[in-house]
Amino acid sequence: MVVSLLLLFFPGFLKRWLSDPMTLQIDEYHGISSRNQLFGALELYLQNKISPSTRLLKIAQTRKDSIFSTHFSDNQEFEDVYEDIQLKWKFNIISKESNHHPSLASKRKQYFQLIFDLEQKEKVMNSYLPYVLETFKAMKEERKLIKLHTLVRVDPYKIRWDAINLEHPATFETLAMDLELKTSVLEDLEKFVKRKEFYQRVGRAWKRGYLLYGPPGTGKSSLVAAMANYLKFDIYDLQLTHLKSDMELRKALIATTNKSILVIEDIDCSQAELQDRNSGKGSRKNESEGQQVSISAHINTVSDWAWWSLITLSGLLNFTDGLWSSCGEERIFIFTTNHKSKLDPALLRSGRMDMHIHMSYCSYEGFKTLASNYLGVCDHPLFENIESLLKNTKITPAQIAEALMKSEDAEVALQGLITVLKEKRYKGDEYLDEGEGEHLTYFI
Repeated sequence: MVVSLLLLFFPGFLKRWLSDPMTLQIDEYHGISSRNQLFGALELYLQNKISPSTRLLKIAQTRKDSIFSTHFSDNQEFEDVYEDIQLKWKFNIISKESNHHPSLASKRKQYFQLIFDLEQKEKVMNSYLPYVLETFKAMKEERKLIKLHTLVRVDPYKIRWDAINLEHPATFETLAMDLELKTSVLEDLEKFVKRKEFYQRVGRAWKRGYLLYGPPGTGKSSLVAAMANYLKFDIYDLQLTHLKSDMELRKALIATTNKSILVIEDIDCSQAELQDRNSGKGSRKNESEGQQVSISAHINTVSDWAWWSLITLSGLLNFTDGLWSSCGEERIFIFTTNHKSKLDPALLRSGRMDMHIHMSYCSYEGFKTLASNYLGVCDHPLFENIESLLKNTKITPAQIAEALMKSEDAEVALQGLITVLKEKRYKGDEYLDEGEGEHLTYFI
Protein backbone atom coordinates (compact mmCIF):
# COMPACT_ATOMS: atom_id res chain seq x y z
CA MET A 1 0.00 0.00 0.00
CA VAL A 2 2.79 2.43 0.98
CA VAL A 3 4.80 1.57 -2.14
CA SER A 4 1.75 2.13 -4.33
CA LEU A 5 1.16 5.56 -2.84
CA LEU A 6 4.82 6.52 -3.28
CA LEU A 7 4.72 5.38 -6.89
CA LEU A 8 1.59 7.47 -7.42
CA PHE A 9 2.81 10.71 -5.87
CA PHE A 10 6.63 10.50 -6.12
CA PRO A 11 7.50 8.29 -9.13
CA GLY A 12 10.77 10.06 -9.96
CA PHE A 13 12.06 10.03 -6.37
CA LEU A 14 11.23 6.36 -5.87
CA LYS A 15 12.85 5.33 -9.12
CA ARG A 16 16.09 7.00 -8.14
CA TRP A 17 15.89 5.54 -4.63
CA LEU A 18 15.37 1.99 -5.89
CA SER A 19 17.80 2.19 -8.84
CA ASP A 20 21.11 0.37 -8.83
CA PRO A 21 23.67 2.82 -10.25
CA MET A 22 26.67 1.75 -12.31
CA THR A 23 29.78 3.81 -13.00
CA LEU A 24 32.08 3.60 -16.01
CA GLN A 25 35.49 5.29 -15.81
CA ILE A 26 37.18 6.58 -18.97
CA ASP A 27 40.84 7.40 -18.30
CA GLU A 28 42.80 9.75 -20.52
CA TYR A 29 45.48 7.11 -21.05
CA HIS A 30 45.34 3.34 -21.05
CA GLY A 31 48.34 1.07 -21.00
CA ILE A 32 51.69 2.82 -20.86
CA SER A 33 51.33 5.64 -23.36
CA SER A 34 48.21 5.12 -25.48
CA ARG A 35 45.69 7.96 -25.33
CA ASN A 36 42.13 6.78 -24.91
CA GLN A 37 40.20 7.74 -28.06
CA LEU A 38 36.92 7.77 -26.15
CA PHE A 39 38.37 10.32 -23.71
CA GLY A 40 39.34 12.56 -26.62
CA ALA A 41 35.85 12.21 -28.10
CA LEU A 42 34.23 13.18 -24.80
CA GLU A 43 36.30 16.38 -24.59
CA LEU A 44 34.44 17.62 -27.65
CA TYR A 45 31.09 15.85 -27.27
CA LEU A 46 30.44 17.16 -23.76
CA GLN A 47 31.06 20.75 -24.85
CA ASN A 48 27.39 20.80 -25.86
CA LYS A 49 26.27 19.30 -22.55
CA ILE A 50 27.48 22.07 -20.25
CA SER A 51 24.59 23.17 -18.08
CA PRO A 52 23.48 26.84 -18.29
CA SER A 53 23.68 26.91 -14.48
CA THR A 54 27.39 25.98 -14.45
CA ARG A 55 29.24 28.50 -12.24
CA LEU A 56 32.88 27.69 -13.16
CA LEU A 57 34.34 27.35 -16.65
CA LYS A 58 37.92 27.45 -17.96
CA ILE A 59 38.22 29.25 -21.28
CA ALA A 60 41.05 29.95 -23.73
CA GLN A 61 41.55 31.47 -27.15
CA THR A 62 44.21 30.73 -29.74
CA ARG A 63 45.53 33.26 -32.22
CA LYS A 64 43.33 32.00 -35.04
CA ASP A 65 40.12 31.31 -33.15
CA SER A 66 37.40 33.93 -33.29
CA ILE A 67 35.57 32.35 -30.35
CA PHE A 68 36.63 31.09 -26.93
CA SER A 69 37.26 27.39 -26.37
CA THR A 70 35.97 25.82 -23.18
CA HIS A 71 37.93 23.46 -20.93
CA PHE A 72 36.52 21.42 -18.10
CA SER A 73 37.31 22.06 -14.45
CA ASP A 74 37.74 19.42 -11.76
CA ASN A 75 34.51 17.77 -10.57
CA GLN A 76 32.51 19.35 -13.37
CA GLU A 77 29.25 17.48 -14.04
CA PHE A 78 27.12 17.05 -17.16
CA GLU A 79 23.74 15.52 -17.83
CA ASP A 80 22.71 13.71 -20.98
CA VAL A 81 19.65 11.82 -22.20
CA TYR A 82 19.76 9.02 -24.75
CA GLU A 83 16.55 7.19 -25.73
CA ASP A 84 14.97 8.11 -22.38
CA ILE A 85 18.03 6.93 -20.45
CA GLN A 86 19.24 9.45 -17.87
CA LEU A 87 23.04 9.71 -17.87
CA LYS A 88 25.37 11.70 -15.67
CA TRP A 89 28.96 12.56 -16.59
CA LYS A 90 31.64 13.82 -14.21
CA PHE A 91 35.13 15.11 -15.06
CA ASN A 92 37.91 14.54 -12.52
CA ILE A 93 41.56 15.57 -12.16
CA ILE A 94 44.04 13.96 -9.79
CA SER A 95 47.55 15.39 -9.37
CA LYS A 96 50.40 13.46 -7.82
CA GLU A 97 54.16 13.80 -7.55
CA SER A 98 56.38 11.63 -9.73
CA ASN A 99 57.70 8.65 -7.79
CA HIS A 100 60.43 7.89 -10.33
CA HIS A 101 62.00 11.29 -10.67
CA PRO A 102 61.44 13.92 -7.94
CA SER A 103 62.71 16.75 -10.12
CA LEU A 104 59.89 16.28 -12.61
CA ALA A 105 56.70 18.26 -12.23
CA SER A 106 53.69 16.58 -10.67
CA LYS A 107 51.80 14.22 -12.95
CA ARG A 108 48.12 14.74 -13.62
CA LYS A 109 45.56 12.04 -14.16
CA GLN A 110 42.33 13.02 -15.90
CA TYR A 111 39.26 10.87 -16.36
CA PHE A 112 35.53 10.95 -16.98
CA GLN A 113 32.95 8.99 -15.02
CA LEU A 114 29.62 7.93 -16.51
CA ILE A 115 26.86 7.06 -14.04
CA PHE A 116 23.64 5.35 -15.09
CA ASP A 117 21.16 2.68 -14.03
CA LEU A 118 22.68 -0.81 -14.10
CA GLU A 119 19.76 -2.21 -16.04
CA GLN A 120 20.73 0.07 -18.96
CA LYS A 121 24.28 -1.28 -19.17
CA GLU A 122 23.81 -3.15 -22.44
CA LYS A 123 22.20 -0.22 -24.22
CA VAL A 124 24.83 2.20 -22.92
CA MET A 125 27.72 -0.01 -24.00
CA ASN A 126 26.31 -1.10 -27.37
CA SER A 127 24.39 1.98 -28.45
CA TYR A 128 25.12 5.12 -26.45
CA LEU A 129 28.93 5.05 -26.43
CA PRO A 130 29.12 4.27 -30.20
CA TYR A 131 26.67 7.16 -30.67
CA VAL A 132 29.03 9.45 -28.72
CA LEU A 133 31.95 8.45 -30.97
CA GLU A 134 29.94 9.01 -34.16
CA THR A 135 28.71 12.38 -32.90
CA PHE A 136 32.31 13.35 -32.08
CA LYS A 137 33.45 12.46 -35.60
CA ALA A 138 30.69 14.60 -37.09
CA MET A 139 31.53 17.52 -34.78
CA LYS A 140 35.23 17.22 -35.57
CA GLU A 141 34.52 17.17 -39.31
CA GLU A 142 32.26 20.21 -38.98
CA ARG A 143 34.86 22.14 -36.99
CA LYS A 144 37.68 20.76 -39.16
CA LEU A 145 39.87 20.14 -36.13
CA ILE A 146 43.24 18.68 -37.00
CA LYS A 147 45.75 17.92 -34.27
CA LEU A 148 49.53 18.10 -34.28
CA HIS A 149 50.96 15.57 -31.84
CA THR A 150 54.43 15.51 -30.33
CA LEU A 151 56.09 13.06 -27.96
CA VAL A 152 56.76 14.13 -24.39
CA ARG A 153 58.56 12.20 -21.67
CA VAL A 154 56.49 11.99 -18.51
CA ASP A 155 59.33 10.38 -16.56
CA PRO A 156 62.47 8.39 -17.45
CA TYR A 157 60.34 5.32 -18.14
CA LYS A 158 57.22 6.71 -19.78
CA ILE A 159 56.40 8.65 -22.93
CA ARG A 160 53.12 9.89 -24.37
CA TRP A 161 51.72 12.00 -27.19
CA ASP A 162 50.56 15.54 -26.45
CA ALA A 163 48.60 17.55 -29.00
CA ILE A 164 47.72 21.05 -30.08
CA ASN A 165 45.51 22.24 -32.93
CA LEU A 166 47.27 22.28 -36.29
CA GLU A 167 47.08 25.86 -37.51
CA HIS A 168 49.26 25.54 -40.59
CA PRO A 169 47.38 27.20 -43.48
CA ALA A 170 49.06 25.25 -46.31
CA THR A 171 46.79 23.76 -48.97
CA PHE A 172 47.51 22.20 -52.34
CA GLU A 173 46.25 25.41 -53.93
CA THR A 174 48.91 27.48 -52.16
CA LEU A 175 51.83 25.07 -52.67
CA ALA A 176 54.51 26.22 -55.09
CA MET A 177 54.89 22.80 -56.72
CA ASP A 178 55.11 21.54 -60.25
CA LEU A 179 51.49 21.21 -61.38
CA GLU A 180 51.93 17.69 -62.77
CA LEU A 181 53.62 16.53 -59.56
CA LYS A 182 50.92 18.12 -57.41
CA THR A 183 48.22 16.37 -59.43
CA SER A 184 49.98 13.01 -59.09
CA VAL A 185 50.20 13.35 -55.30
CA LEU A 186 46.53 14.33 -55.00
CA GLU A 187 45.42 11.41 -57.17
CA ASP A 188 47.52 9.00 -55.12
CA LEU A 189 46.03 10.26 -51.85
CA GLU A 190 42.51 9.95 -53.22
CA LYS A 191 43.15 6.43 -54.42
CA PHE A 192 44.69 5.42 -51.09
CA VAL A 193 41.75 6.49 -48.88
CA LYS A 194 39.25 4.70 -51.16
CA ARG A 195 41.04 1.33 -51.28
CA LYS A 196 40.24 -0.26 -47.92
CA GLU A 197 38.72 -3.35 -49.55
CA PHE A 198 41.66 -3.60 -51.95
CA TYR A 199 44.22 -3.69 -49.13
CA GLN A 200 42.17 -6.31 -47.29
CA ARG A 201 41.82 -8.42 -50.43
CA VAL A 202 45.55 -8.46 -51.21
CA GLY A 203 46.53 -8.98 -47.55
CA ARG A 204 48.43 -5.72 -46.99
CA ALA A 205 48.26 -3.23 -44.14
CA TRP A 206 46.22 -0.17 -45.13
CA LYS A 207 49.05 2.33 -45.10
CA ARG A 208 51.08 4.41 -47.52
CA GLY A 209 54.62 5.73 -47.39
CA TYR A 210 55.97 8.94 -48.92
CA LEU A 211 59.58 10.12 -49.12
CA LEU A 212 59.94 13.87 -49.62
CA TYR A 213 63.46 14.84 -50.62
CA GLY A 214 65.21 17.87 -52.00
CA PRO A 215 67.09 21.03 -50.98
CA PRO A 216 66.10 22.99 -47.86
CA GLY A 217 63.30 25.50 -48.42
CA THR A 218 61.54 23.59 -51.19
CA GLY A 219 58.30 23.07 -49.24
CA LYS A 220 58.58 19.58 -47.75
CA SER A 221 57.00 20.54 -44.42
CA SER A 222 54.34 22.61 -46.19
CA LEU A 223 53.42 19.59 -48.31
CA VAL A 224 52.96 17.50 -45.14
CA ALA A 225 50.63 20.17 -43.72
CA ALA A 226 48.72 20.41 -47.02
CA MET A 227 48.21 16.64 -47.04
CA ALA A 228 46.89 16.74 -43.47
CA ASN A 229 44.54 19.64 -44.24
CA TYR A 230 43.31 17.93 -47.41
CA LEU A 231 42.62 14.55 -45.80
CA LYS A 232 41.65 15.92 -42.36
CA PHE A 233 44.28 13.60 -40.83
CA ASP A 234 46.08 14.33 -37.57
CA ILE A 235 49.89 14.64 -37.71
CA TYR A 236 52.22 12.77 -35.36
CA ASP A 237 55.65 14.42 -35.41
CA LEU A 238 58.12 11.73 -34.36
CA GLN A 239 61.68 12.66 -33.42
CA LEU A 240 63.71 9.48 -33.08
CA THR A 241 66.25 11.17 -30.80
CA HIS A 242 63.55 11.43 -28.12
CA LEU A 243 63.25 7.64 -27.94
CA LYS A 244 65.55 5.25 -26.11
CA SER A 245 64.78 1.87 -27.67
CA ASP A 246 62.88 -0.09 -30.30
CA MET A 247 60.31 -0.87 -27.62
CA GLU A 248 59.55 2.82 -27.12
CA LEU A 249 59.29 3.22 -30.88
CA ARG A 250 56.63 0.50 -30.97
CA LYS A 251 54.77 2.11 -28.05
CA ALA A 252 54.75 5.43 -29.90
CA LEU A 253 53.34 3.74 -33.01
CA ILE A 254 50.48 1.86 -31.35
CA ALA A 255 49.47 5.04 -29.48
CA THR A 256 48.69 6.82 -32.77
CA THR A 257 45.18 6.85 -34.20
CA ASN A 258 43.75 5.72 -37.51
CA LYS A 259 43.44 8.38 -40.23
CA SER A 260 46.75 9.94 -39.28
CA ILE A 261 50.09 10.97 -40.76
CA LEU A 262 53.25 9.96 -38.93
CA VAL A 263 56.19 12.17 -39.91
CA ILE A 264 59.91 11.76 -39.35
CA GLU A 265 61.59 14.90 -40.62
CA ASP A 266 65.26 14.93 -41.65
CA ILE A 267 65.43 11.15 -41.46
CA ASP A 268 69.03 11.28 -42.68
CA CYS A 269 70.04 13.09 -39.48
CA SER A 270 68.18 10.59 -37.30
CA GLN A 271 69.68 7.66 -39.19
CA ALA A 272 73.13 8.72 -38.01
CA GLU A 273 72.02 7.79 -34.49
CA LEU A 274 70.73 4.34 -35.44
CA GLN A 275 72.62 1.22 -34.51
CA ASP A 276 73.77 -0.91 -37.41
CA ARG A 277 71.22 -3.65 -37.94
CA ASN A 278 73.92 -6.27 -38.53
CA SER A 279 76.50 -5.44 -35.88
CA GLY A 280 74.11 -3.95 -33.31
CA LYS A 281 76.69 -1.28 -32.58
CA GLY A 282 76.18 2.42 -32.52
CA SER A 283 77.73 5.64 -31.37
CA ARG A 284 76.49 8.87 -29.85
CA LYS A 285 78.08 12.26 -30.11
CA ASN A 286 79.46 13.69 -26.88
CA GLU A 287 77.64 17.02 -26.76
CA SER A 288 80.18 18.75 -24.58
CA GLU A 289 83.27 17.77 -26.58
CA GLY A 290 81.79 17.17 -30.03
CA GLN A 291 83.46 13.76 -30.24
CA GLN A 292 82.10 10.36 -31.22
CA VAL A 293 82.17 8.09 -28.20
CA SER A 294 81.25 4.45 -27.85
CA ILE A 295 77.94 3.82 -26.17
CA SER A 296 79.49 0.98 -24.17
CA ALA A 297 81.76 3.52 -22.46
CA HIS A 298 78.68 4.96 -20.75
CA ILE A 299 77.15 1.65 -19.70
CA ASN A 300 77.98 0.57 -16.17
CA THR A 301 74.66 -0.78 -14.95
CA VAL A 302 71.46 -2.21 -16.39
CA SER A 303 69.70 1.11 -15.78
CA ASP A 304 72.45 2.93 -17.67
CA TRP A 305 71.92 0.61 -20.63
CA ALA A 306 68.19 1.38 -20.58
CA TRP A 307 69.03 5.06 -20.92
CA TRP A 308 71.75 4.85 -23.54
CA SER A 309 70.43 2.10 -25.82
CA LEU A 310 69.59 3.37 -29.29
CA ILE A 311 66.92 2.57 -31.81
CA THR A 312 68.18 0.05 -34.34
CA LEU A 313 67.75 0.35 -38.08
CA SER A 314 66.04 -3.04 -37.97
CA GLY A 315 63.56 -1.65 -35.46
CA LEU A 316 62.82 1.31 -37.73
CA LEU A 317 62.32 -0.99 -40.73
CA ASN A 318 59.87 -3.17 -38.80
CA PHE A 319 58.17 0.00 -37.58
CA THR A 320 57.38 1.06 -41.17
CA ASP A 321 56.72 -2.31 -42.82
CA GLY A 322 56.78 -5.09 -40.21
CA LEU A 323 54.09 -6.66 -38.06
CA TRP A 324 53.81 -3.55 -35.89
CA SER A 325 53.01 -1.36 -38.88
CA SER A 326 49.68 -3.18 -39.26
CA CYS A 327 48.45 -1.98 -35.83
CA GLY A 328 45.99 0.51 -37.27
CA GLU A 329 44.30 1.52 -40.51
CA GLU A 330 44.44 4.35 -43.04
CA ARG A 331 47.84 5.57 -41.90
CA ILE A 332 50.42 7.52 -43.85
CA PHE A 333 54.15 7.45 -43.11
CA ILE A 334 56.24 10.37 -44.36
CA PHE A 335 60.01 10.70 -44.24
CA THR A 336 61.69 13.95 -45.28
CA THR A 337 65.34 14.42 -46.12
CA ASN A 338 67.72 16.85 -47.78
CA HIS A 339 70.06 13.98 -48.70
CA LYS A 340 68.36 10.96 -50.22
CA SER A 341 71.71 9.31 -51.01
CA LYS A 342 72.52 9.06 -47.30
CA LEU A 343 69.54 6.83 -46.56
CA ASP A 344 69.81 3.07 -46.25
CA PRO A 345 68.32 1.50 -49.43
CA ALA A 346 66.18 -0.76 -47.24
CA LEU A 347 64.24 2.32 -46.08
CA LEU A 348 63.42 3.34 -49.64
CA ARG A 349 61.88 0.22 -51.12
CA SER A 350 58.22 -0.16 -52.04
CA GLY A 351 56.09 -1.08 -49.06
CA ARG A 352 57.98 1.39 -46.90
CA MET A 353 58.29 4.49 -49.05
CA ASP A 354 55.79 3.92 -51.88
CA MET A 355 56.24 7.33 -53.51
CA HIS A 356 59.49 9.27 -53.74
CA ILE A 357 58.56 12.92 -54.28
CA HIS A 358 61.34 15.23 -55.37
CA MET A 359 60.82 18.76 -54.03
CA SER A 360 63.09 20.80 -56.25
CA TYR A 361 63.86 24.43 -56.99
CA CYS A 362 61.03 26.74 -57.90
CA SER A 363 59.57 26.52 -61.40
CA TYR A 364 57.74 29.27 -63.24
CA GLU A 365 54.40 27.65 -62.35
CA GLY A 366 55.46 27.61 -58.71
CA PHE A 367 56.41 31.29 -58.90
CA LYS A 368 52.99 32.21 -60.28
CA THR A 369 51.36 30.45 -57.36
CA LEU A 370 53.52 32.42 -54.93
CA ALA A 371 52.83 35.70 -56.73
CA SER A 372 49.12 35.02 -56.41
CA ASN A 373 49.48 34.10 -52.72
CA TYR A 374 51.66 37.03 -51.66
CA LEU A 375 50.79 39.82 -54.09
CA GLY A 376 47.35 38.87 -55.34
CA VAL A 377 48.43 39.11 -58.99
CA CYS A 378 48.02 36.43 -61.66
CA ASP A 379 49.77 38.34 -64.44
CA HIS A 380 52.19 41.23 -64.72
CA PRO A 381 54.52 42.69 -67.42
CA LEU A 382 57.54 41.57 -65.35
CA PHE A 383 56.45 37.91 -65.39
CA GLU A 384 58.10 37.30 -68.76
CA ASN A 385 61.46 38.52 -67.47
CA ILE A 386 61.13 36.37 -64.33
CA GLU A 387 60.23 33.29 -66.39
CA SER A 388 63.36 33.74 -68.47
CA LEU A 389 65.55 34.09 -65.36
CA LEU A 390 64.02 31.05 -63.64
CA LYS A 391 65.03 28.79 -66.54
CA ASN A 392 68.70 29.25 -65.63
CA THR A 393 68.55 30.07 -61.92
CA LYS A 394 68.26 27.71 -58.95
CA ILE A 395 66.15 29.31 -56.25
CA THR A 396 63.85 27.73 -53.71
CA PRO A 397 60.20 28.67 -53.14
CA ALA A 398 61.18 29.88 -49.66
CA GLN A 399 63.70 32.33 -51.15
CA ILE A 400 61.17 33.63 -53.65
CA ALA A 401 58.57 34.03 -50.89
CA GLU A 402 61.07 36.00 -48.83
CA ALA A 403 61.68 38.37 -51.73
CA LEU A 404 57.97 38.85 -52.41
CA MET A 405 57.25 39.66 -48.76
CA LYS A 406 59.45 42.75 -48.80
CA SER A 407 56.76 44.92 -50.34
CA GLU A 408 53.00 44.80 -50.82
CA ASP A 409 53.43 46.78 -54.03
CA ALA A 410 53.60 44.19 -56.83
CA GLU A 411 55.91 46.30 -59.01
CA VAL A 412 58.40 46.86 -56.19
CA ALA A 413 58.30 43.24 -54.99
CA LEU A 414 58.76 41.78 -58.49
CA GLN A 415 61.64 44.15 -59.28
CA GLY A 416 63.25 43.05 -56.03
CA LEU A 417 62.80 39.40 -57.01
CA ILE A 418 64.45 40.04 -60.39
CA THR A 419 67.46 41.51 -58.56
CA VAL A 420 67.64 38.43 -56.33
CA LEU A 421 67.40 36.08 -59.33
CA LYS A 422 70.23 37.88 -61.15
CA GLU A 423 72.42 37.65 -58.03
CA LYS A 424 71.62 33.96 -57.63
CA ARG A 425 72.42 33.26 -61.28
CA TYR A 426 75.74 35.04 -60.96
CA LYS A 427 76.78 33.37 -57.69
CA GLY A 428 75.33 29.96 -58.44
CA ASP A 429 73.86 27.69 -55.78
CA GLU A 430 75.97 26.15 -53.05
CA TYR A 431 73.56 23.24 -52.51
CA LEU A 432 73.79 20.11 -54.64
CA ASP A 433 70.31 18.88 -55.53
CA GLU A 434 70.67 15.10 -55.63
CA GLY A 435 67.32 14.65 -57.36
CA GLU A 436 67.88 17.10 -60.17
CA GLY A 437 66.03 15.94 -63.24
CA GLU A 438 63.68 13.75 -61.20
CA HIS A 439 60.13 14.51 -60.13
CA LEU A 440 58.46 11.36 -58.94
CA THR A 441 59.28 7.73 -58.34
CA TYR A 442 56.06 5.79 -57.98
CA PHE A 443 55.44 2.27 -56.70
CA ILE A 444 52.09 0.48 -57.03
